[in-house]
Amino acid sequence: MKQVIVIGGGIGGAATALALDRAGFEPVVYERTQTLREVGAGVALWANATHIMKQLDLLDAAIQVGYLTTNYQFLSQKGRELVNIAVDGFELPVVAIHRAELHQLLWRNVPSEKFYLGETFEHFERQGDRLNAYFRSGLQVEGDALIGADGLRSRVRSALLGDVPPTYRNFKTWRGLTNHVPDAYRQGYIHEFLGGGKGFGYMMLGKGKMYWYAAVTAPESQPDATIGRQKELEQIFQDWFPAIPELIMATDETHILTTDLYDRPPAKPWSQGNVTILGDAAHPMLPTMGQGACTALEDAYVITKCLKENPDPIAAFQHYEALRFPRTKAIVEQSLQSGKMGKLKNPLAVGLRNTFMKVMSSAMSNSFHALHAYRA
Repeated sequence: MKQVIVIGGGIGGAATALALDRAGFEPVVYERTQTLREVGAGVALWANATHIMKQLDLLDAAIQVGYLTTNYQFLSQKGRELVNIAVDGFELPVVAIHRAELHQLLWRNVPSEKFYLGETFEHFERQGDRLNAYFRSGLQVEGDALIGADGLRSRVRSALLGDVPPTYRNFKTWRGLTNHVPDAYRQGYIHEFLGGGKGFGYMMLGKGKMYWYAAVTAPESQPDATIGRQKELEQIFQDWFPAIPELIMATDETHILTTDLYDRPPAKPWSQGNVTILGDAAHPMLPTMGQGACTALEDAYVITKCLKENPDPIAAFQHYEALRFPRTKAIVEQSLQSGKMGKLKNPLAVGLRNTFMKVMSSAMSNSFHALHAYRA
């Protein structure tokens, strides 16, 4: 078993191609967009993910273009500390990095002939123990196995499991990038503020960039306000901790992205024969635990290990699913529970939540450490 077709060239697809290539397989990635680029947003590579970067010999490079993170701090909307979790107690660092920088680190190490751009996957057909993949352009390719790393609305997932839409979780989110660093920022910290049905966080990335994110309960596909994203956010967060409106005002409108938040209730199977899925195609989750990109990196590494251990892709993919499903199911469910805590709007309920978080701070810290202590 050598030739592996990978559908999707995001972080999961790129990491899969790199891991497979290093292991002596022949991966070829097909990406529907015309250019390889990631959105202007940040990602925290927790210790469970920097472990994968180390296995891929990319950790030093990630540290060079990223920023070392030491603490994850939760605060009330006015800035009163609720929980402060030290995240630098592992043998591996936590690195905050721009998604595009992470993407480039992965792709730079994959031979350019291993990926094709502007190719939209349509369907596959099995031919004995091999398969053919068909693309909208008319391209047809043959391989021993196929891996769908094509995101939330995965066409590979639909081909395997039917076209069931993801679940909207009643949050609209904005993400911004600026060179402005507020005086209130504490070095090495991720600051996350919780209000009534709203949240805001910010952290340093590499190269002096400050990344921030906001979430507000909203109906699905709610259009932007006529005054524009920046002005709308200024109004929403005007009476929050002063660094928050300060950051919004310091961010160019073109550097503010918005998306709705979705996940899927965890469900098996992910695999059928010599076809499987990973990352958001398999287990999309809310960003509340910061594990989306991290679990995609884990998937890429585990799927490669399974294929190395068992040359039969059917058995290898079954083993991969058995290893990955329990962990990702728990993280999807934990992320959803965290999201529900953020939906509370009644001032009394918000006050109780904040008190509960302070009381449970050591339990929260232990839970975070257990999550990040995992080594794929």
